[in-house]
Amino acid sequence: MQCMTADYSELLRLILNLIRFGTIADINHDTQRVRVKVGENVTTWRPWITFRAGDAQTWFPPSMGEQVIVLSPEGDFANAAILPAIYSDKYKSPSTNPAHDTTRYVDGTVVQYDSDAHTLTATLADGTSVTVAPGKVTSNAEDTECTGNLLVQKNLVVNQNLTVNGMSALNAGMNVQAGSKGGAAAVIQGILRATEDVIAGAISLVKHPHGGVKKGEDESGGPK
Repeated sequence: MQCMTADYSELLRLILNLIRFGTIADINHDTQRVRVKVGENVTTWRPWITFRAGDAQTWFPPSMGEQVIVLSPEGDFANAAILPAIYSDKYKSPSTNPAHDTTRYVDGTVVQYDSDAHTLTATLADGTSVTVAPGKVTSNAEDTECTGNLLVQKNLVVNQNLTVNGMSALNAGMNVQAGSKGGAAAVIQGILRATEDVIAGAISLVKHPHGGVKKGEDESGGPK
């Protein structure tokens, strides 16, 4: 009877250990292993389950104190795999709206898609930068608005209209061509200031001579 009781207790322990809840107690990012506190016990170093780990791979490691599920084949923690994650008082949900697909990062950055409003929003922490390299970015949106500064190191191609409400600094020159429908290549409403010269065809605004005037102190009329 004592032997049967011992066997039953061991079987019950194994069954109870098949699926357990715990919290991340230690992380080794280089080996992709964690140790998990389950009750009063801490597991050995075990792998966590990720989204993809084949031809495509993802990297989104758990964090210290994150609540997880310990999946142990045959009830043996030594063979366990760790499944993130469960919301807790320490780490709450970034949204409770069923239309939101939201990720909040440790620095406060939030990336969210709202399927009701059809909007993708990235609220970035101060000092955050976005880099796309190599290749190009194509925006097929009806309007693209830049509310801050726009720095272009190479080429900027705009197939429709470009409106700049702030000062434009063109440090490598400007080449303006008339459109396919003709008309003026550039229209300036206001004063055009040139620090050196303005040349139309081969005529210099500063250096071109005027005919029909006499030398001396008299001034000619305006350019014709």
